[in-house]
Amino acid sequence: MRKLIGVVALGAWMSLAVAQDTAVNFQYKFKENQQERYQATVEMSGNLPIPGAAGMAGVLKLNMTVFMKTTEVKEQSVTVSTGLEAFDAEFNGQPFPVGLDMAKSVIPDSTATVSPDGKLGGIKGGGGLMGFQLPGFDPRNMATMLIPTEFPTDKPLTAGTSWQFTRTFGEGQDALKITLNAKVEGFEEVEGTKLLKVTQTFDNPIEAYQDAFYQPTTDKENAVRVTKGQMKGTMTLWYHPEDGILHKAVLQASLNQTTEPIKKDGSEIKDYERESTQLNVNATVTRQSSAKTETATSS
Repeated sequence: MRKLIGVVALGAWMSLAVAQDTAVNFQYKFKENQQERYQATVEMSGNLPIPGAAGMAGVLKLNMTVFMKTTEVKEQSVTVSTGLEAFDAEFNGQPFPVGLDMAKSVIPDSTATVSPDGKLGGIKGGGGLMGFQLPGFDPRNMATMLIPTEFPTDKPLTAGTSWQFTRTFGEGQDALKITLNAKVEGFEEVEGTKLLKVTQTFDNPIEAYQDAFYQPTTDKENAVRVTKGQMKGTMTLWYHPEDGILHKAVLQASLNQTTEPIKKDGSEIKDYERESTQLNVNATVTRQSSAKTETATSS
């Protein structure tokens, strides 16, 4: 019996070792009329970005159903539209009166183009009521959450493969560029399916300036307010190697920043003149279903 157990254990270990060493050339694969649905849970604690009450302390939990569908497929890119299908929230354990329409004003329906390696372009969206960027997520466009990784095209992926890429969150002078460090952890079975496991980390300093009208500016000499801080986090991602799409994502991140006036006369900055933001974000995104597609054309 002991020998049998040993043989089974050895076989399982060898299977895992083979899976970890398997090389893959992962690409996102989207077909015409493809529709995906994700269930997302986001919990934010600290100074919350609530429209009309930014900075309120507490715990805000969001439950969302997010859709993604293709609207145009080309040889080297596909256009996807994303948005909310359902939304509810609670604040400090109590229902929070934010309906789907109000949620869409912050996280609007939007579009983006996606290349097979995951580069995003042509991002079109609105929103912006949060007042600052959330770690690892651009509220203007859900594609940043559902297509979170840019994969290298110059080498196959095996366990331990690592690379860097840069994502832009926001737009204009208020845009935030974050460098992400990605690493393949190997394959892992999730709910009976063998998935490619990738981790991504970021640790980004924040330094932004505002003019007298509280608008972003790159003119440091004439700026009247400065925001400094740090945004960091870890994302664990599971990709379906054959479907070429995100299956599950877990995010743990934090944002710490302080905004204060710039006093050129050297006078002391009072505590009441400072605005500090401390925010922790925990999020889980899980693929729910995949609608049948009408054609096998993929990018």
